[in-house]
Amino acid sequence: MRSIYFLAFWAMGLLTVSAQTDFRPGFIITHSMDTIHGLLDYRGEIRNMRICTFKNSPEEPSKEFLPGDIYGYRFNAGKYYVSKEVDTEALKETVFVEFLLKGISNLYYYNSLNYRAYFLESEDSGLLELRKNEIEIEKNGKIFTGEDNRYLGILSYAFSDCPEIRKDVFQTGLTHKSLIDITHKYHDYKCSDEVCVIYEKKLPVLRIEWKPTIGYAINGIAFNNSEYEQINSDIEQVDFRMSSSPLAGLGINFIVPRWNEKLTFLVNVSFNKDYFYGTQFQRHPGYAINSYYHINNDNLLSSFSLKYTYPKYKFRPEVFAGVYGQSILNSHIRFYLERAFLNSVYTSEENPELFKKFSGGITGGLGLEYVLLNKFRAFSNFSILYGMSLNTYEMETVFTSFRLSTGLTF
Repeated sequence: MRSIYFLAFWAMGLLTVSAQTDFRPGFIITHSMDTIHGLLDYRGEIRNMRICTFKNSPEEPSKEFLPGDIYGYRFNAGKYYVSKEVDTEALKETVFVEFLLKGISNLYYYNSLNYRAYFLESEDSGLLELRKNEIEIEKNGKIFTGEDNRYLGILSYAFSDCPEIRKDVFQTGLTHKSLIDITHKYHDYKCSDEVCVIYEKKLPVLRIEWKPTIGYAINGIAFNNSEYEQINSDIEQVDFRMSSSPLAGLGINFIVPRWNEKLTFLVNVSFNKDYFYGTQFQRHPGYAINSYYHINNDNLLSSFSLKYTYPKYKFRPEVFAGVYGQSILNSHIRFYLERAFLNSVYTSEENPELFKKFSGGITGGLGLEYVLLNKFRAFSNFSILYGMSLNTYEMETVFTSFRLSTGLTF
């Protein structure tokens, strides 16, 4: 139970450390269009649209700007945000929007936990919302939920003075690339003396990193609530020694840059062999019973964790928490029983099935990454796993594991 509480604290810790700052070079733009260079806190798309945290130098304290306090801010050669007053049915407030394209019509993007939209802006129309809206359709007495494409009608209205792109308008998707392409095309047709500026920093929707791993595992087992009649021994009283063995595996790190580059989803698959040795000695008047267990398991373990990596410096601490599942690929169990009565010893051997093929639980740990080259990073981490399962004899099997791993990320 203590392990469950311990790992639960790790999960809570992930939410806390995700608020760590990540200052990167950039500048703010005042309402008088003055540019002040310094450092901007990068926290991911949604937070960047709520608040701007800026400081002039690493030594100075930071200052926060809300939408409307400044004209905008930009990371060097990166994302560009400006203050805009949005007045739609779903959102009525001043926010930071991402500036995607500047031309005859400007293109912006906004995203929050419950609202996502693009905006077109021109001198004549102001801000036009481009968004898919949920609709309900009744068919055969049943209600179906879907999305409409009314944004295409708004696009057609905004670009109605350019019939050359009318066909392209109705093939436009509600994505960064598609909307930038059509707005850029409209600008090229309507304006020949000014260049259209694209501010968007192209980030992949998903980035994958590979993490080959080697390490060492120290594992333990225990049994509870035994009603095991085939063996004349209370197996929950058996003292099993910890198993120690090397492990090898592969991790896959899934990164969503537009959401948060520091919080990632980590999948690990590893293989190891366990050997557990347990004994029990019972002494009674006139006789004795000695029990010996030899358990050999081949394990394939998969874990699924949310991982936070502090992004600064060459040495980067990380913390992760999640769940795991373990499959026993092969299990060989030998049970020896010695009964000593007077001057005679009687022995027997059995091969019981003590485990189900699958068990699961929770995991958490700490680690450290070291930047070697731009595309390679070394890492080491320590993790704890805790889980349980019921076997065919309705015994509760408790698994614990302490693992030290190292490898490369690329």
